[in-house]
Amino acid sequence: MRKAFSLVELLAVMVVSAAVSVALAALFTTIITDIPKSYRVVQENTSLLSVLGQMRKDIDRAKALPQSSAGHTTDDELLLIELPDAMICYQLKNGEVLRRRLSRQRRPQEDAGEDTKVWSVPHARVECRLAGGDDKAYAVEVRTHIEYEVRGHRQKKMANSYLYFVGALPEAVK
Repeated sequence: MRKAFSLVELLAVMVVSAAVSVALAALFTTIITDIPKSYRVVQENTSLLSVLGQMRKDIDRAKALPQSSAGHTTDDELLLIELPDAMICYQLKNGEVLRRRLSRQRRPQEDAGEDTKVWSVPHARVECRLAGGDDKAYAVEVRTHIEYEVRGHRQKKMANSYLYFVGALPEAVK
């Protein structure tokens, strides 16, 4: 009877063990690096969707989408929305989206805490473009995506385009 392993059997076990170790190392690398990155992308997309939800609410209530107001001009990174009681400004600045009231008719005590909202979206790109005719915008096209660097290459993730119409549009058409 045999009481030991042959050299060939030992070498075969060592090769199989090495192959399994390499596969497990790749799996652990994925778990440690890629899954947290994916989690951050999803979290940032959630914040971005929150911004877009607030923007949609404001545009639904809007009277108009002015090109400029109070020294601010609408461009790719700044959007002005005229509400019945205030002018709202959305601005993408240093990885944050700021929503500010530029003017209002109510007293400051009535809407304390509503003057400025800030969402952190460090890798998000938000571009706004007004759509309309005859010097009057009636819709906003918002394009968004999240940029991440993966293995030295920039990738756009969760790219979307949204079109929001001014809530006063049906009244203007009548």
